[in-house]
Formats: sequence, structure tokens, C-alpha cells
Amino acid sequence: MPPSRPPCPLRPAARLATIAWIAGLALPLPALAAGGHHAVDDASIADPGQCALEAWGEHSRDHRLQHAGGACRAGALELGLNLDRSISPGEAAVRSLGLQLKAAGDLQPGLSVGATWTTTWQSGTPRLAGHTALLLLTWQPRDDLALHLNLGREFPTQDPALTRHGLALEWQLTPRWQALAERWQDALGPQQRLGLRYTLSERLTLDLSRARGDHGRHPVWWTLGLNWALTHGQR
Repeated sequence: MPPSRPPCPLRPAARLATIAWIAGLALPLPALAAGGHHAVDDASIADPGQCALEAWGEHSRDHRLQHAGGACRAGALELGLNLDRSISPGEAAVRSLGLQLKAAGDLQPGLSVGATWTTTWQSGTPRLAGHTALLLLTWQPRDDLALHLNLGREFPTQDPALTRHGLALEWQLTPRWQALAERWQDALGPQQRLGLRYTLSERLTLDLSRARGDHGRHPVWWTLGLNWALTHGQR
């Protein structure tokens, strides 16, 4: 459940998305789920008895963010919890706690829908930062290519509600390398990210991405993260 961040120009992502589509048509490789620090969520949940853990750090010239979280399947839902620490020069660190409920299912082979509800508390004022509700759609025309669409609303405690939406394209370049381009808009305006994921083992992946806001109004930020899949009771 990555927090909202600043914006970046569409043109580079659009070019990479086109390259990705062409590459995807030529590579019969299995696709992975978005997850991790990515802003656009996929319409899938963990299998029964499975959990996912994640840890990542974000850095720009005027901001740092540290994140740790996890989600587990509980019946028909996925329950998620995350802790974040946000640091800006000259300001006190802000800590936040987020809880998320997620449901998802297949409409037909290659097409799935879902929904999430997230509530966030913070160390600053107000304590209840707000809520976010999203509808999720994932279309997977091939095993190695997936398109994710998010649409919903943010309900900040002290500000008017606003629309949040996002679009992401991910594709498998090789059995170990996956690439992703995404564009989304939230309270901080339009933003976009280009990223890579490397599979270290069957259960462990490493993420690296570059993001920024449109029109250069916000500095570029980089994110490095780890994702770990496990089964209940496994150590």
C-alpha cells in the first residue's frame, strides 16, 4: 500500500509501454503481479494459506520514506497492514499505520475485478488521516503481459474527497526480469513511474523504480524494495 507521492511526464512511459507491448507479443513467459511499492494495484489476492511481506525505501532530494507491510488471505478477503515513516528536512518525522481490506475474483479467463478499502492513521494531526476506496480491473491477454486499471475516491479527514485513478502495464522480459510502467493521479496530482523487478528466488523479488510528477514540479524519487511470499506457518 504505497503512500501518495508527487508527479512525471507521460512521454517516456508511453514509449516504454509501446516497446513493452511489442516485446510481450514475442515472449511467452509468465507474468507476475504488480504489488510491492507500485501505486496501481492489481485485481488479485493471495491464495488461501498465503501471505506477502514487503519492505522498501523511497528517496528524493527533499524527502525520504521507509515502509514495511504485509497481507494475508483470510477467507474470501485479503487483510493488509503497513507501517510508514516519512522524513522531510526541517520537519518532524511522520509515522503512519494503514489497514486494508481487498477482494478480487475472475470474471473470465484473463479478466479479473476487485476492490480495496484502506484506512490510515498518522502521528500528526489529525490522527485519522483518511480513507481510500478503489475499484480494480486486470486484463491479462497473455501470460507475460498484464494491464491494470484503478478508479476510486480518496476521503481525507480535513479536505474534500477527490477522485483517484491509475493505469499500469507490466510485462515479463525474461524469466527473472519484469518491467512496469504506470501513471496515476491522487491528491498530489498526476504522477508516473518506470520500474524493474528481479526474481531472486521462487519467493523473493527485488524492485527498483524511478518516478516523478508531471511538468517537473516535483523532484524525481527512487524506490528500492523487497517482496517475500510465504505460506502460513512457514519460517
